[in-house]
Amino acid sequence: MTERIDDARNARPDMRRRGLIATGAVLLGGGTLLPAAPAAAAASPALTREAIFFDPAAPVLGNPKGTLPIAEFFDYRCPYCRGMHPLLQRLIAGSPDTRFVAKQWPIFGGVSILAARVALAAAWQGRFAAMNDALFAAPVTDDASVMQAARKAGLDPARLARDLKTRAAELDRALGTVAMQANALGLQGTPALIIGNYLIPGALDEKNLARVVRDARSQLARQSG
Repeated sequence: MTERIDDARNARPDMRRRGLIATGAVLLGGGTLLPAAPAAAAASPALTREAIFFDPAAPVLGNPKGTLPIAEFFDYRCPYCRGMHPLLQRLIAGSPDTRFVAKQWPIFGGVSILAARVALAAAWQGRFAAMNDALFAAPVTDDASVMQAARKAGLDPARLARDLKTRAAELDRALGTVAMQANALGLQGTPALIIGNYLIPGALDEKNLARVVRDARSQLARQSG
């Protein structure tokens, strides 16, 4: 049986991760996304739904006014994130109620950080979706592969170079915010998804993704009703 987080705050830590399904989905209760790890919760500020789903620095795909919010914490060099990408693309394309928020969390460092920064900068050119697809289309192995993806995505190279330099502080803040949220939620790696009120710390196959989406819609409908 799945527990609402706000009903389980005094439970043992292992009970806080009791799942909706075998993949370990956790139901988040109320208007606050309670961090999954008790130690992180004590050290970090509250994570509101507004902060998770409506951070202006986080690119949005799908329907910006969609009633089903989904946030994904990911790294372009993560093979599981690469496997999830086409599933999420199909979900977004086939679900007009989906508001998908891209959370750049480059945990592999180095090239992953550059890829995340370029993807965020691509949003300033209105090319985030194209850049996101390009980075997942081929392995990101070095700086050159990131810039090759930028060319394929149709970015203006002069503007990209300028934005990476002159707006570096904005990029630092954006990545820092996502890292803080991931740590406060107790995430251990990528990908991690928040679908409606459900936190899924790990990859899903298409069947289980559809199941969580269905249950998230139902849960949100009950809340709004």
